[in-house]
Amino acid sequence: MTSNKSTSSPQPGQAPLTIGKGAELGEIIVFIDGHTEAPSILEFAGLLAEEHGAHLIGVFMQPAPKVTTAQTFARGKGIREVMQVQEQEIGGIEAHHRALFEDTLRRHAVQSGSEWRSLPYLSSDVGVHAYYADLVMISRPEPAGDTAGPPGLAESLVLSSARPILLIPPHGTVSRVCRAVVAWNATRESIRAVADALPLLVKAEAVEVLVVDPQRQRAHGPEPGADIARHLARHGAQVEARRLSSGGEDVGRLLLSASATFGADLLVMGAYGHSHLSEWLFGGVTRTVLYEAGLPVLMSR
Repeated sequence: MTSNKSTSSPQPGQAPLTIGKGAELGEIIVFIDGHTEAPSILEFAGLLAEEHGAHLIGVFMQPAPKVTTAQTFARGKGIREVMQVQEQEIGGIEAHHRALFEDTLRRHAVQSGSEWRSLPYLSSDVGVHAYYADLVMISRPEPAGDTAGPPGLAESLVLSSARPILLIPPHGTVSRVCRAVVAWNATRESIRAVADALPLLVKAEAVEVLVVDPQRQRAHGPEPGADIARHLARHGAQVEARRLSSGGEDVGRLLLSASATFGADLLVMGAYGHSHLSEWLFGGVTRTVLYEAGLPVLMSR
């Protein structure tokens, strides 16, 4: 494996990437339900809202009602009683999560306002709530495909919402974004991810632009990673570029390993995949990171 660092200027005639100056997070949406480990994801959301002066919206997705064996035999009046019990249980779960949300707002003195939205189980418009946010936060799906909400919600948001999705690992520790790794390959998806992550990157103490196997992408230019590092530096980011050869390793795991070595609080990358009706297909690198990352990952496409 080889490593090179580069901070040189672009060659004459190369057009700079366009990422708007003064980018800021104005609205953050966090998805939670009865299965989400709410304290950690809400704490991270509160930290970001406080740091960026953002409006914070909590979207609670009601979990599936629990049905006991005995309840399946209910008839007539018994069915109504079962429904009332289920409604009370779900109401209690939501009340618990809303209390955590409001406590987060108080502790982080979120000044730009907040909202709490409640969606019924299997609501058909869950994804719509993500369309108008600057950042969407949701728990990372488990390898088996179970997500923090309805099956496939996290994957669906990554593929189709056209918004930056910040995936939070289960059992993850909460931290401000002090050190970030950008997985850069000079494609449309990685350009979009950097643009979406700019408000986080410019506030970080250190950013590493990581280019794996640069020879595979001709759009890099003579010094892979140098142009995007220069661009981020002009926005105030403390950044350096690094090049690695995968040497046949799984690139997704290499990104995660390099992020751990750098001590990163955040990994930024483009998501590669496509959807056909209800079939979600991701490229190998995206799939590995999506299901195995032990740190927050911002994905865009």
